[in-house]
Amino acid sequence: MISFNHPDIQLKWDIRQRLALLEATVMWEGRVTTGSLIQLFGISRGQASKDFSLYHQLAEGNLLYDLNQKAYFPSEHFVPIFMRGTAEEYLRLIEAGSCLGQSVVLPIIPTGVGVELFYPPARKLDFQVLRVIHQAIREKRQIKVHYQSLSSEPKWLTLEPHTLVFNGFRWHIRAYSHEHNDYRDFVLARFIAQPELAENATYFVEHDADWNCVETLVIAPHPELSPEQQVVIADDFGMTDGKLHLTVRRAMRLYVLRMLHLDESSLVPKIQQIVWLNREQVDIEAPVIIND
Repeated sequence: MISFNHPDIQLKWDIRQRLALLEATVMWEGRVTTGSLIQLFGISRGQASKDFSLYHQLAEGNLLYDLNQKAYFPSEHFVPIFMRGTAEEYLRLIEAGSCLGQSVVLPIIPTGVGVELFYPPARKLDFQVLRVIHQAIREKRQIKVHYQSLSSEPKWLTLEPHTLVFNGFRWHIRAYSHEHNDYRDFVLARFIAQPELAENATYFVEHDADWNCVETLVIAPHPELSPEQQVVIADDFGMTDGKLHLTVRRAMRLYVLRMLHLDESSLVPKIQQIVWLNREQVDIEAPVIIND
């Protein structure tokens, strides 16, 4: 992920990590301070200042300093030199932060061990679109977007996003739509042009009932498998007494079901090895709504 290459400059590994964090923070959070480096790496303020000076030398014109806020902001001509600036990279940063409790990826290269990672095909997603969305969520702002849905012609929408979501296959935002008068999901790859920041938001995450409602899905081995096979499946999923209780947001239920291939019923137990036990109960309480 950290891919700095310069024939005339050799950076030590620890310095490269700090500069990469500096760049990733200002790129995705919209601002960075010396305190960011001090807090994460446990370095002195003097060392942090040296790191910023070095970054200025390597990427002249990327950062602008605001005296009032005592923070650096990305310039209009910002071009990353350590990071790639892709949606996939952003996802890995988020994953690393949730797993490691930090927001910088420290690369580990296995030695003598074959490792193969499989990811779904990358969906089209403009880096600048993701940055504007990130800013809108952080600053609680509306955005004007030209959106192409599957069910209608492209139209302009006023959205108030509160969360970026990666469902395992694609990125979308959970946002209030003024045109639909409701909270919905909007696929970022279907933004026809870069969204425009607008006025302050008036609808927030706490108003999104489906997002804040938590449901429990009860999963079990397919009953038509043999008893021995059911034991194997239960062990695969870490089930207790032959059941797995999954806690999900109502707004995310459809994506969880799709990931587990439970959005449709299969007649072949060895293909669909698990079943959703409380399907009827949950569907009656709140049917799944498919957003396009």
